[in-house]
Amino acid sequence: MTRDTIAEIITSIRNADMNRKRIVRVASTNISETIAKILLREGFIENVRKHQESNQSF
Repeated sequence: MTRDTIAEIITSIRNADMNRKRIVRVASTNISETIAKILLREGFIENVRKHQESNQSF
């Protein structure tokens, strides 16, 4: 079974917005970073920050 990374990122952002959360944490991959940059540039999100935690980036 494959994972739909793009759908997971969009769903995480949408769920956070519906619950009025200001922070969404997704695993850092090339595709997630590219999507975040596009959403930031288009004004759909306010800020992007990369965070390292226990050998994993978010």
